[in-house]
Amino acid sequence: MPTSGFCNLRPLSDDREFAAQLDAALATRPVIEQAKGVLVSARRMSPERAFAELHYVSKQHNVKLNHHLAAALVATVGGHQEVDPFRKIIEHEWGKIVPNC
Repeated sequence: MPTSGFCNLRPLSDDREFAAQLDAALATRPVIEQAKGVLVSARRMSPERAFAELHYVSKQHNVKLNHHLAAALVATVGGHQEVDPFRKIIEHEWGKIVPNC
């Protein structure tokens, strides 16, 4: 018995929401990878452990990992000072390994 293709239809809004979530994830990936690289280099840890540490610190301080914590860490290591809202977190968590803190 043939089945109708209507059973697999999702509302268009679901597809748009999924696309928006995917775009957001793809946009944040590079900065998270860079922040992981900072920790891998400074702490001589695996990339998996670096991500776990970033995730843990973001949860502890109730800040988003993506363009908040990861971007602040990368900017601080790069010598940028305009990350004021997250500066205290960076100093507290990684001040001894981040040269510009």
